[in-house]
Amino acid sequence: MNTSNRVVLLTSIFIIVSCGGGGGGGGSSDDGSGGGYGNTNRTPTITNTTTSFSVMENQTAAFTITATDPDMDSLTYSLAGNDGGIFSVSSSGVVTFNTAPDYENPTDSDTNNVYEVTGRVSDGSLTATRDFTVTVTNDTSDDVTTEGMDGTLLGAGPIQSATVCIEVTSGTCSGASFTSTTAQDGTFSLTIDSGTTGVLRGEGGFDPVTNLQFSDSFSLSLGQPVTDQNFVVTPLSSIMNDYDNSTQYNTFKEKLGLSSEYMIRYNNPFASLGTSAQNKAAVVNTQILVMLEVLNNIHTFSGDNAGNKLAAAIYNRSGSETSLGDTTFIKNTLSNLDTDFSPSSDQLVSLSAGISAYMQKINANDSSNSHSHFAKAGMSELKDLMKKVMDGTSTSTEIDKLTFNTIDWINENTSWDGGTITDNEAEISNTTYKLTHSGSSYYSVDNVNAKDTEFIIYVKEGDVIKFDPTSTVTSNHPFLLSTEVNDMDSSADIGTAEGWDAGTLTLTVSSDTPEVLYPHCEFHSGMYTKGKIVKVASYDMTNIDITNATTAMQVKGTVSKGPFKGASGYTYKVYLTSQGGSEHTHEFYEYPGLTFYMPADQGYHGAASATDDRMFKPKSHYASSDGGSNDDSGY
Repeated sequence: MNTSNRVVLLTSIFIIVSCGGGGGGGGSSDDGSGGGYGNTNRTPTITNTTTSFSVMENQTAAFTITATDPDMDSLTYSLAGNDGGIFSVSSSGVVTFNTAPDYENPTDSDTNNVYEVTGRVSDGSLTATRDFTVTVTNDTSDDVTTEGMDGTLLGAGPIQSATVCIEVTSGTCSGASFTSTTAQDGTFSLTIDSGTTGVLRGEGGFDPVTNLQFSDSFSLSLGQPVTDQNFVVTPLSSIMNDYDNSTQYNTFKEKLGLSSEYMIRYNNPFASLGTSAQNKAAVVNTQILVMLEVLNNIHTFSGDNAGNKLAAAIYNRSGSETSLGDTTFIKNTLSNLDTDFSPSSDQLVSLSAGISAYMQKINANDSSNSHSHFAKAGMSELKDLMKKVMDGTSTSTEIDKLTFNTIDWINENTSWDGGTITDNEAEISNTTYKLTHSGSSYYSVDNVNAKDTEFIIYVKEGDVIKFDPTSTVTSNHPFLLSTEVNDMDSSADIGTAEGWDAGTLTLTVSSDTPEVLYPHCEFHSGMYTKGKIVKVASYDMTNIDITNATTAMQVKGTVSKGPFKGASGYTYKVYLTSQGGSEHTHEFYEYPGLTFYMPADQGYHGAASATDDRMFKPKSHYASSDGGSNDDSGY
């Protein structure tokens, strides 16, 4: 081969090698698969080992995307994803918020302070992606400090769906900045700014037991709400707030007969009705609730309100009586209600008698929620009847039924659906007689020898008389009642059908009770020879012993006439005969036909508790001493 041929051959081999062995020509793809001959472009890689970041609010820094490229190509960064538009990314992969995030006002797509962004890295041809999250945390230094007011709104039990607020405008939640709503059990939680003070008010809602609806104008308040413990808002706290924002808790408890241990602002009385102190407080709150509704219905207040007037009457009452059902208290409250409130004397008697009669029947029975039902009937039908008194459209028959047969009136004249009413004044018709004996010779009843004395106990239908025996009476001298004198064969003895309970020695007088009954001993003859029990429709003053009962007495009953009509309980300092001088007479519903005398400026009408005065009993003889008030088990 000559030299020129060798040159040609070498040149050809060089060209072939330079062409890479044939095939396609060099290019790149997003997946880096190549296809060329030694000039393949490879995809960059995002190298972050963490994809979830947390940053504090009020700063723009978020995180940095780190990436490499195997071909050492220049990289560019971009963002996508649900919240990608909220961020920016630099040429070196630094990701920042466009606007510093606010923890209290998140702007991510689902507003949960977790921002979702997709990072993208490209070498110009190929792109790598990865999803990141940025959680914004709270910077407490910029927080508005808040506190919670947690409590329970109560009327005659919990009030549901009421609006609770810190009032801005006195007497209403309108315009309030902080509001909440009560749950079925009356509870609420009100979030307020720290340092917030003012009156807490609850308005509207309903009683979940009876569905009694409270209008938006109805409200209860508490003048001293706290943030350090749960509290209650009640009718009592409301009238205290109305009364110059009074904090005289101990005085109000004393005036209402509440336990000194009961906490007006903190104890929920309806949560523990089995406790006497709580039960009493529950009754008081229900009575106040009804009273407020009645007062607002019989009078339009100008420049004042019913709560303030009722609180003032309670705070300023004198004497030892604490019952809100006391007729004297009701009468005095109405008499001093307002200069524009001027009922006639007859209207005042009907109002005080009707209201006090209803108040006296209110009880808080644990099993039947009676307090809620009393509130409903009182805030509707009682309210309406008292309005009729002021309008002059009520009848004496209906007022007397309310006054003297209150439970019948409730059952028949209201929408009562609370089941059987427990009469917490049942004892007013009960009279107890002490029963002792002198061997097998004779029985003594209230220290009167029933063998030798024409001793008569007078009763009428509805009365309950109970003999209180010594232990030896019941064990050795069983006491029985018969329609025959000295019935030793017990052939005419009465039993439960006639109202006699031999086990408790109690006689409940009904239409089936014989007109005359003769007590006797089961074993020994003649122990009650001259004594008897006589049923009457009314009492004859000439049959009552006024010789041995000349001192002041107390009568357990209901005043039936006069300015204190309806006063039920114990009326003190009354006499069976005129004492001369300035005095007035009394008649009692339980003792028709009898007249009692009370000297001026003495005694009390319808007190809840007995005194040491001798108890009046409709009997023919009083012993020189028969035990005073202690001979009656009380009412």
